[in-house]
Amino acid sequence: MTKIIILRIAVFTIFLTLSYLLSANYQDMIGFALVLSVGLIHGANDLLIIKKNSKSISNFSQFRTFFAYLGVVFVGLIFFYLFPSFALVAFIIVSIYHFGEQHLEAIPITRSLKNNYRFISIVSHGIILFTIIFMNNIDTVNNVFLSFKINFLNSSTLNIILITVSIVYISTLVINKYLTSFIFSEILFFVLFYFLSLSSTLILCFSVYFIFFHSILSIKDQVKYIYGSNNSNSLNIYLLNSMPYFILAIIFLILFYNYTEIDNSDLLPIIFTFLAAITFPHVIVIEKMYRSMK
Repeated sequence: MTKIIILRIAVFTIFLTLSYLLSANYQDMIGFALVLSVGLIHGANDLLIIKKNSKSISNFSQFRTFFAYLGVVFVGLIFFYLFPSFALVAFIIVSIYHFGEQHLEAIPITRSLKNNYRFISIVSHGIILFTIIFMNNIDTVNNVFLSFKINFLNSSTLNIILITVSIVYISTLVINKYLTSFIFSEILFFVLFYFLSLSSTLILCFSVYFIFFHSILSIKDQVKYIYGSNNSNSLNIYLLNSMPYFILAIIFLILFYNYTEIDNSDLLPIIFTFLAAITFPHVIVIEKMYRSMK
C-alpha cells in the first residue's frame, strides 16, 4: 500500500511541476507523445490475447480474427461518421467502465468481490475520473463536444454528479471489507488528480491517467496473461510483437488525419475519434481476458 501511495505522489508531483513550468503547447506535446506511444502499445497485442484465449490456433483462424478485429475498428469509425454525438457518448460510457475495471483489477483482492460491489466500484471510479476532467477543462471539453454536435456541459450539473458519485464510491469502499484499506489511497489519488486537472491542459491530465494509471498496469497484466510471467524477457517479447500493430495504427492515424472531414485545425476531435475506434474492440478483449483469469 505504501509503495502505491509513494508512486502516485511521485507521478503527480512530477506532472504538477511540469504543468506550472511549461506552456499549454508543450504540455499537449508531452500528452500526445505519451498517448501515441505507450497508449497505443498497450492495445497493440489484443490479437495475442485473443489467440491465448482461443482454442483454435490455425493460420486461417488467426487471419479471420485479424480482419474481424479490423472490421470492428472500421465499424466504430463509420459509427462516428454517421452518428457522431451518439458515438462519442458511447465511447465515454465504455471508457468509464474500462478505466474503472483496470483500476480495480490492479487490486488483486477485488477479484473476490461480489459482482454488484465490483460493478458499482468500477463505474463510480470511471465517472469520478471523467467528471473531474470535464469540470476542470470545461471550455476545451465543450469545444470538442461541439465538434461532435453535443450540447454544452454545465458546471453545476458536473459538481452535483461529482459529489453524489464520490459519496457512493466512498460508501462502497467503507462497506466492503476487501476495499476498506484502500480508502485513504483512493481519496489521495483523486485529490491529486483534481489539482493536476486544474493546473494542466486536458490532454496532459488525461494522458497522465491513461498512461501511468491505466496503460502500464494493463501491459503488466497482459504480459503475465500471454507469457505467464512479468519478467524483462517477456516484456521485451511483448513490445517486439506490438511493433507491427503500433506502426499500422500510426500510419492509419496519419491517413485519417489527412482525409477525415473533421476540422483538421483541431487535433482533439481526430484523436478522440481514433482512440474510440480502437478502444471498442480492445475493451471487449480485455474484459474477456480478466474473466478468464478468475
